[in-house]
Amino acid sequence: MNKKPVKSVRAGSVKEVYERMQEAYNLGFVIEVYQLAEAGAFLNPSLFMIDLYIPVKEDAK
Repeated sequence: MNKKPVKSVRAGSVKEVYERMQEAYNLGFVIEVYQLAEAGAFLNPSLFMIDLYIPVKEDAK
């Protein structure tokens, strides 16, 4: 399965990541989550990056 990038969003907590993942999953997106910083990092409210993709079927040849 291929994927087409749609949008990237940031999250500041695990709870926010979970909520955004659940919403994206319900809308049919493929999700990738990256941790950008460690918890407690100085003045960094964006700890996680969530990339959203649309699944694209491969052409059958």
